[in-house]
Amino acid sequence: MPRPTFRLFVLLLLTCLALGLGACRREVVAPGDPVAAVKGLAEAIQDNDLVRYSRLSVPPALHKQMEERWHAKLAVAPPPTEKERAEFARWMGRLTEPGAEGKLYQSLDPKLKKLEAEIGSQWPLMQTTAGIFIKGVINANPKLTDSEKAHASEVGGAVMAWLQPQVLTDRARARQAMVVLSATARELDLHTLEQTRQLEMIPALEKGGVLLKGLKDMGRVYGIDGDAALAGVSAKTIAADGDFATMQVTYPLLGKTVSFEMQLIRRDGRWYSADAVRSAEAELSQPLSTAVR
Repeated sequence: MPRPTFRLFVLLLLTCLALGLGACRREVVAPGDPVAAVKGLAEAIQDNDLVRYSRLSVPPALHKQMEERWHAKLAVAPPPTEKERAEFARWMGRLTEPGAEGKLYQSLDPKLKKLEAEIGSQWPLMQTTAGIFIKGVINANPKLTDSEKAHASEVGGAVMAWLQPQVLTDRARARQAMVVLSATARELDLHTLEQTRQLEMIPALEKGGVLLKGLKDMGRVYGIDGDAALAGVSAKTIAADGDFATMQVTYPLLGKTVSFEMQLIRRDGRWYSADAVRSAEAELSQPLSTAVR
């Protein structure tokens, strides 16, 4: 699993429009029905509960092994460099200092003015170019499965087809977005890079839930309701072969219907994400020294 860094947090908050932690801490048990398994994963994301999502994604024994692997990698991970520490501190300071929201907007406004002046008649070409770039980035990502690439491409296509210049340059939205960005950074409560690098797996997932909430809040500022999309998730089994099931998953997004296939695997009578299980098992099969965190 990649190291959690503040640069990644900021990048996701600013670019991932397509997408309080859940208080529930009951025992998590994956469903024995494949449709319910898909619904359970969607509900966990809707609740911003990435701990629950992770426990529903893989069997308990495998989840425990992943926690142990995470802990082992923390023990051997190199400390951050002085440059990395300074960069983290600089960004965290900008996002969390008193009056950060206004200062962030003041820094952003000139860029919006420049974009507004340039975007005009060039928007159709920029829209097409951005769509091609997004698909290229998705297809070039070796960590995504074919089904994940197809899903991400559909989401990216829906967002780009919906997006208009006035949304990007709307000053009121931009001000509100900076409020969300600053509030999320404060809620993350990570003051040093060392803190992020010392997080065990479950605390890291809890911080990820805070980030997810921020992503969805940012999306709502720009008119994208991720929770409404998740509430509309439906699934049906289109193929079944022993302990494997292929699901057709659909949900509404920006006036379109996003559809993708997802494979589930059954272990001990419970259904889990086949991609998540394979990814975890592949990670555990690597020597600790070469595994990427």
